[in-house]
Amino acid sequence: MILCIFNIMALPEEDVHMIIKQVLDETVGANATYTHKDSVQWNQKAVEQITKKLVAAGKPYKYVVTSSFLQISSGSGLNVSTISYWNKITDSSYMYRWEAKTMLAIVYVFAIAI
Repeated sequence: MILCIFNIMALPEEDVHMIIKQVLDETVGANATYTHKDSVQWNQKAVEQITKKLVAAGKPYKYVVTSSFLQISSGSGLNVSTISYWNKITDSSYMYRWEAKTMLAIVYVFAIAI
């Protein structure tokens, strides 16, 4: 019975995706042009803001947020993979792909029950 309570307490995937999208839209913007210098700042600010909003949701979880930015150009490619060894009933992971005019961001969120 306790296992169901933990599962109900996890953030719904739609909520996590909405947080990520909102932060990236505000931090970077869909019409921004990719530069390496800006991407470093955007990336740092994005993971900080996403983590802050997840923690503000008040769920009993620790969060790990990772983000990768890729400049989109002719012939560019990206393959990202992750695996976790944890409690599948209480812990969760989320992936979100965000695209702008000249770049792509892949964000992973790992939620580990406390």
